[in-house]
Amino acid sequence: MEKGVIFVRVSKREQDYQRQIEDLRVVAQTQSLRIVAEIAEKVSGAKYNQERDGLQELLAMARKREINKVLVQEVSRLGRSTVEVLNVLEELTKLQISVYVQNFGIETLKNGKRNPIAQFMFTLLAEFARMERETLRERILSGMDEARRKGKHLGRPDGSSEDKEAFLKKYPSVVRNLRLGISARKTAKICDTSINTVRKVKDYIS
Repeated sequence: MEKGVIFVRVSKREQDYQRQIEDLRVVAQTQSLRIVAEIAEKVSGAKYNQERDGLQELLAMARKREINKVLVQEVSRLGRSTVEVLNVLEELTKLQISVYVQNFGIETLKNGKRNPIAQFMFTLLAEFARMERETLRERILSGMDEARRKGKHLGRPDGSSEDKEAFLKKYPSVVRNLRLGISARKTAKICDTSINTVRKVKDYIS
């Protein structure tokens, strides 16, 4: 019997990933797949893959040849960008580990060989997910600009403040990169954080 892993992710704003797990358990049963691990992440989809503990755990199992198949609900669970998704799929494919995506019922390998239709669809799906995320970001920024034009105050209420310790706890990866000597601009890119936030962290830890 093949060994598989269920991999799910929800953003920090969501509370429950149990439904995803239960749905994928049903898939595993229909495919006679023995699930050896269920990995659940509660992390923003904007995080880079190297910052995602759950995904790194999945890849570690794959590299140790502990699994034959990965079950996910959507291809976007595997990365924040098209490139990251395809990198994960390529590594798993080279390791002869198939990825099954439930919402489209497609799989990367068929009888141990690449499924070209799946590869093409995954590229399109990953790109659509990236475009959707960028569109949402643009809408938010546009809304903020419109609010500023109308004279509305954005950010913390006047008179409120956040202490240094609480602020630094919110950006542990930024703190870590800066202490390793990585530049503020590169840290902002790696951590997907604004350069102003990184500079503020740098001022606090200097």
